[in-house]
Amino acid sequence: MGFLTLIFGTMACGKTAELLKIVSKLQEHNSRCHLRDQKEFAVFKPSLETRDAETVITSRSGQSFDEAIAVKNITELGGEILQHKPQVIIIDECQFFEFGKDNDPQKFIKLIRGLLKNGRDVILCGLIQNCYGGEFEILSSLCHEADEIINPHTTCSCGKTASRTQRLQMGYPTPITDPIIVVDDDNSHDLCYSYEPRCKECWEIPDEAHPHLLVFRQNLDKIDQLKVILDNLRESLQPKTAD
Repeated sequence: MGFLTLIFGTMACGKTAELLKIVSKLQEHNSRCHLRDQKEFAVFKPSLETRDAETVITSRSGQSFDEAIAVKNITELGGEILQHKPQVIIIDECQFFEFGKDNDPQKFIKLIRGLLKNGRDVILCGLIQNCYGGEFEILSSLCHEADEIINPHTTCSCGKTASRTQRLQMGYPTPITDPIIVVDDDNSHDLCYSYEPRCKECWEIPDEAHPHLLVFRQNLDKIDQLKVILDNLRESLQPKTAD
């Protein structure tokens, strides 16, 4: 059986820094060992994660790794693992594999268990709890099977230990009716999302969006409508070509 390591905690607690420490140790090991003793490893990330460039993983403390393999879904992840055949498999932001087309937490867990059964070492990094207090199934389900759990912590702005992740938009807590996963990428207008670690006392889950946030969202809707109108106008002004 392979060795399973889980790295999880709140947003901005140092999860990625812990993952990159492991990557650095693997690189150091390989640099001083004979070829036959080196550990082949591969680092994967979901393409939905857009904080960094496609092949880059960067911690908030400035560490980085620029040879990650971005994958769209679990099927593509399994295909890349089969192609590279790494001895050590490292997957960042694994909660993204619970959502979207061809993604499913149980399918992901089945893949991980199969890799472990085949003697591969697996390191998973991500969130175990969403911003509304519910569990992400992947890491929470694998906790009892882990050989090692790394759970870094940070502090809330009030000074207490943070145990929750707060999602904000325009500085206001987002309501519980919002989707659990929101992708704010470079291809869309700035949705003004941010995240911060909070303690239980400072953590907020409003039932409805703040009135100021509602106005902002209404203006975003108007911008979307204007974009559709402009796109249709551009298309109608294109010169017609003769058949």
